[in-house]
Amino acid sequence: MSRTPQLVEYRGNCHCGAFKFKLKVPEIKEAEACTCSMCYKNGYLWAFPKPDKCWEFTVVKGDENTTLKNYLFGKKMMAHKFCPSCGTSVMEVRMPHSTVVNAPSMAINIRTLEDVDFDSVKVNTFDGASILQPPYQIPEPVAAGPVPEGTTSYHGNCHCGAVAYTLLSGKKISEAASCNCSICWRDAALWIYPESKAVTFKGLESAVEYTFAKGGSHHGFCKICGVSVYERFVGTHQDNKSALNVRTMNDLDLAALEIEQLDGKSLLPAYDVWGTEE
Repeated sequence: MSRTPQLVEYRGNCHCGAFKFKLKVPEIKEAEACTCSMCYKNGYLWAFPKPDKCWEFTVVKGDENTTLKNYLFGKKMMAHKFCPSCGTSVMEVRMPHSTVVNAPSMAINIRTLEDVDFDSVKVNTFDGASILQPPYQIPEPVAAGPVPEGTTSYHGNCHCGAVAYTLLSGKKISEAASCNCSICWRDAALWIYPESKAVTFKGLESAVEYTFAKGGSHHGFCKICGVSVYERFVGTHQDNKSALNVRTMNDLDLAALEIEQLDGKSLLPAYDVWGTEE
């Protein structure tokens, strides 16, 4: 006789707290990372409901269908749901018309959960990039004028292509920074910090900027697909620079980059949207 697994209750939320939920499941020890174009840009870590295990999902604040915004692409079988205020990608839900065999009814981005021991979570990779059809079409690059000799052009965009940019860099990108603060961790952002004058943007009218705490960093994400693209700095020592999320860069091999770990989580004030709420 199989034993009922012991359940652990996790609290989850978008960064601004407009959408909060509780997830009661067996202890999360594994997660799935998909290589498809959307999951790659958002750096999702997925937990899927298992038919043979308990799975309790309860919304505490907000509404799945009105607080969160849907983004669909390809054959539009799964709705990627993100907060339109802070950009946090929370979950995906199978659409009623889906014809995909054995597709999960929903999945939770565990980056939105508290109290997960991420250092011990085993991440399994799913090669969605080679399976999902039609293939992702990279948008046309942003024109940035003449490229000086010895300069490399890097082109990037959100998933839907509404927000895009070209970076002209005097050196090859070989490293990026991963910050463990509450917003960067949720966005799975990998940052570089070029001078703003080296970046040509297109479609900033489709971007939403979200800031919190001391308001020094304005996190720009696409209001259509929710992908985190850039940071704009105000009143800091980096006001002449922009941060670019290299996950949004096309034809850049992330595995070849040296990743610097930044401990933004330790900076005050401490992040806490739950407070005494249950």
